Amino acid sequence: MKEILNLTGYEYRKIFKKRSTWIALAVVLLWTLFSGFSRAFGEFYIDGEKVDTHFHMAKQERAALEHLEIGALNDEFFQKMKGAQAEFYQGEDGFCLNEPPEGGWAAYWKRYYEANAPFENVSVLLAMMENRLGSLPREEINGTNFYAFRERMMDALFEAEKLSEGEIAFHKKENEKITTPYAYGNMTGYQNFFKMQTPNFIFIAFAVAIVLAPMFAGEHDSHMDALALSSRFGKNKLIWAKFLAGLSFAFFASVGFTLLFLLEIQAIYGLSGWNLPIQVCASGFLLNLPMNMLEFLLVSIGCCVLGILMAATVVMFLSVKMKSAFGVIILRFVFILAPVYLAQLAGNHHGLFLLVCSLPTSMFYPRGIAAHQLLSVGGHYFYFFQWVPVVYLCLAGILLCWSYRGFRDYQVR
Repeated sequence: MKEILNLTGYEYRKIFKKRSTWIALAVVLLWTLFSGFSRAFGEFYIDGEKVDTHFHMAKQERAALEHLEIGALNDEFFQKMKGAQAEFYQGEDGFCLNEPPEGGWAAYWKRYYEANAPFENVSVLLAMMENRLGSLPREEINGTNFYAFRERMMDALFEAEKLSEGEIAFHKKENEKITTPYAYGNMTGYQNFFKMQTPNFIFIAFAVAIVLAPMFAGEHDSHMDALALSSRFGKNKLIWAKFLAGLSFAFFASVGFTLLFLLEIQAIYGLSGWNLPIQVCASGFLLNLPMNMLEFLLVSIGCCVLGILMAATVVMFLSVKMKSAFGVIILRFVFILAPVYLAQLAGNHHGLFLLVCSLPTSMFYPRGIAAHQLLSVGGHYFYFFQWVPVVYLCLAGILLCWSYRGFRDYQVR
């Protein structure tokens, strides 16, 4: 084991001596910093007059949600919401005045946003519901029919996705486990994380592909493969050290950048609403999964890291089979982007949809890991995040063994 660790350290030194490694990591770092702070940059204007900054609005919304008088989506909450909107909305199109109000737009916006900041997210949920149902009597929404309308929305969604009777029954039982009225509070930090989760991990996947592509292909390309294989540990421990270096690099990179992003989210939006049901944010509103924000966050991060590790395994497998690192990178880029388009084409084919959404890149989508399409085994149903890790574990073992034999026997052939 000591020899493998020493050789792993040697592989890490080789990795960080490459300029491409530092460029790839720098790009991911810049993107992570940008994605965390981008929504807080800039200024908000009405009719050419600056009325607020996005950073101040984010802090104001956070403060409003963390100090709510009513912490549940019940009758009292919706009554208060309607009262606040009735006071400031004018005309059929909402926030609309023909000329600047007395005191200017800035003063008017300050009063408006102070009153409506706690309800902005609920308006998004109602818009999502209206989009699915076609029409929604918003003036009649209360703490009772809100959940009835949502159930109608979910039924329409299940029908559109052509779910089986067993899948629909499963989701209805899952929905019964969610406590109503929904607890409500500061979900903006989690919502922003879920919104940026997909592009963040796609950037990390690209970086991992660039860094690990030369792991074996670089030996072929530089004609060092014969020397490496003829060394003392070339046909056994060196290969496992390469695997350990590649997988650990993928793990630490994905976890490290994720923690950095979470620190940014915490600094701006906060993560105080960890015990809220995921249904109160846009990313979880269309799910019947009985989880709170923190649980779904951990599941999402776990699936993303697992997807990165699986992607790293595939990259190293291709690196063994191909003579050029450039070819590995191009092929891996295709694998990263393909599920984005294939998932749309496979939506009406249950088996194909399960296959496409089990690809590593699909694990980066919050709604993808808890998609309504389920795997049925012996009358039991499983979400993607429940059965895909088992498949990945088996597949990774097969690919690593295959890669090991492929590089070990290369000199013989």
